[in-house]
Amino acid sequence: MPVARLASIVTRVALGGAVLLGASVSARAGEASLETLKTLYRIALSAEMCGFPIAPRQSEAIGRAMNRALAESGLDAEASDKLYLDVDAALEVEGWDKICAADGEWAHGWRALVAANVK
Repeated sequence: MPVARLASIVTRVALGGAVLLGASVSARAGEASLETLKTLYRIALSAEMCGFPIAPRQSEAIGRAMNRALAESGLDAEASDKLYLDVDAALEVEGWDKICAADGEWAHGWRALVAANVK
């Protein structure tokens, strides 16, 4: 096999591996953004349904974080709406009384999540 052809094959294999690695990194980033988006939807829904206090600037920052996570996740508007409805349904199953309980696990962690996502 000529050296030039072998070099071409090695280059294509290396480039293919780089593309696969890039796709894997991109998929992980998309998954992380999807999890972030779910958390942000959960924060927003529980603020609304439970009446957890949130300042206008915090609400705006959460909205910006949602936009970033949505862009990074690659979801289109329809998929984003479905995800929002899925998060809402999961909260319903969990029970709003449990989610909104002032001494509950979610309520205790809610402020920390808001602070972590307000930048």
